[in-house]
Amino acid sequence: MATILDENNLALAKDLIARYPEPRSALGPLLHIYQKQQGWLSKEAISEAAGLVGILPAEALGMCSFYEMFKREPGGKYRINICQGISCYLAGAEEIIEHCETTLGITAGQTTADGMFSLETVECIAACTEAPCLQTNYRYHYKQDTQSLDALVGRLKEGNEDIPPAGTLSTLHQENKVAAGNVSPQKDKEEPVWISSPKLLSAQKANDKHLSTSNKPSKTKMGEQVLTSRFSNPNSWQLSEYEKSGGYLGLRKALSQTPVEVHEEISNASLLGRGGAGFPAGVKWGFCPENVWPRYLVVNGDESEPGTYKDRLLMELDPHQLIEGCLIASYAVGLGQCFLYVRGEMALAQERIIQALNEAYEAGLTGKNILGTNFSVDIVMHPGAGAYIVGEETALIESLEGHRGMPRLKPPRFPAADGLYGQPTIVNNVETLSNLPEIMKSGHKAFIKRGAEVSAGTRMFAVSGSVVNPGVFEVPFGTTTFRQLIFELAGGLEEGRTLKTFIPGGAYSPWFTQEHLDLPLEKSTVDEAGSMLGSGAVVVMDDTTDMVKACHNLVRFFAHESCGKCTPCREGTGWMEQILERILNSRGRDADLGMLLDIADNISPGLSWPPKMTTICPLGPSAVAVIMSAINLFKNEFENYIKLAPKYLSELEVVSG
Repeated sequence: MATILDENNLALAKDLIARYPEPRSALGPLLHIYQKQQGWLSKEAISEAAGLVGILPAEALGMCSFYEMFKREPGGKYRINICQGISCYLAGAEEIIEHCETTLGITAGQTTADGMFSLETVECIAACTEAPCLQTNYRYHYKQDTQSLDALVGRLKEGNEDIPPAGTLSTLHQENKVAAGNVSPQKDKEEPVWISSPKLLSAQKANDKHLSTSNKPSKTKMGEQVLTSRFSNPNSWQLSEYEKSGGYLGLRKALSQTPVEVHEEISNASLLGRGGAGFPAGVKWGFCPENVWPRYLVVNGDESEPGTYKDRLLMELDPHQLIEGCLIASYAVGLGQCFLYVRGEMALAQERIIQALNEAYEAGLTGKNILGTNFSVDIVMHPGAGAYIVGEETALIESLEGHRGMPRLKPPRFPAADGLYGQPTIVNNVETLSNLPEIMKSGHKAFIKRGAEVSAGTRMFAVSGSVVNPGVFEVPFGTTTFRQLIFELAGGLEEGRTLKTFIPGGAYSPWFTQEHLDLPLEKSTVDEAGSMLGSGAVVVMDDTTDMVKACHNLVRFFAHESCGKCTPCREGTGWMEQILERILNSRGRDADLGMLLDIADNISPGLSWPPKMTTICPLGPSAVAVIMSAINLFKNEFENYIKLAPKYLSELEVVSG
């Protein structure tokens, strides 16, 4: 049968399909392969991909149209995506966008006449502490200004910039040669053999490979570096470097114990999830119903929250730590297959994970009969395609199954009982799983000592915005304060500037002010103060920040990323965005603030925190948190804009404008 794919890509496509229990799950990765070869997705490509996984072309088109990265029209040789998220906005992204439009002679959404460049403005691309930032064919360019942008465009025109072709990802994408076919996709209804009759490693074998290595965490100003201790090492993502610092010793120790003992160790560590909700990992693992198999592990690496980019660093700079955490979790809970879902725009993270998986399979650390035991698990790296909503765990599962990433109702569909393919599924965040190797190596008591009693261990926080030294910092969880994080580690504000507000836990968390600086980074304390630590993203705004523009920036993000499933969110977030645009364009009216609050109340009744919801997931209420924070704290700035509106405009003219 004739095919669009060349011989190598067709073989890769067939190998990919074989990795999944259900062929449709391979649709997203297949579309990436077609786009890599063509540079875009033609109707013929979409139809052919649908045929390979046994669905109708219309179904494949429906999924394709949902995700930003799947392009259904040809574009330029180089796709330049300029981030306009809140952190990049605060660092001057608007100037970069305007300058690029002038330089290329096109506006965002267009392609130059010579077919060289396509320009897009995009939401947060997870490089917030390197703002303003852009990507060329999904390769990062940090801390841009007009001069560096001109130099980049010049190098691209001359062919002097090492950038892969305009296909979605590089040629290394998903070429997991060793892993393919090593362990069959998990459909077995029987209890895994390592759960019923574990073949344990001897204590000596669990330690002998690492007796001469040093695996002690290094000291920092605020305590110990654990998760980030290898970041500064050359080639930190390679197996040889990882093993020098005790890599896979945690797995070896886990395999010398029973799965029940490993589960107890993690539960005793009081490891709170690091993805947003902060739910204890060990407790979540215990929600799997007894004697129901197979079970799956889904790793949430779709980091898209404005201000957040700690997980990308963990995947790029220490992928073996994440893989080891996946293996420990799979062993403890009887998870026969792991799907590591990585945000589509993070091309380098995907490459590093694939390289690490190949090394792990070759070393017998992943796959069949790991380290000579009867523990077997296959890890599949699954690329996303650009949709913030799939960071919600049930939407992530929908995406993994080859559907549009829309959240499921909970209840009844809690993933631990009814998740991927209707089977028990554990969904954990990248940072959460990256903690497991150290817990197993040092024990839960050592882990707890590094933080507060409830918020145990260390935690990574990304600090961006109006600070001198933006960055990702690993600090003792629950004892470090916001003041220490912002004014000591992040260098404080520029001279002469004062703090206006800061977002404590990602774009969806209510804002804090000066009075909250001495709160510890502790989950319950921040919750009681009316916000949340969320995704570990702290965005600082000083007295030069226009709060109406900042509010609009964040509401626009949520309106753009709404999946459209729930009417209050789909209509409400877009309506709030339009009202804010009207106010900023000097066409506001006195009733607009009341209208914003009324719309917000329809999305999140009572306008309280934690929010009540008329939606399936928290995306709509997240926009409400932004509106409430901005109006409650800076109402005068909204009123000043409204005063600029010409009073002779009729109400109808204002609304239609």
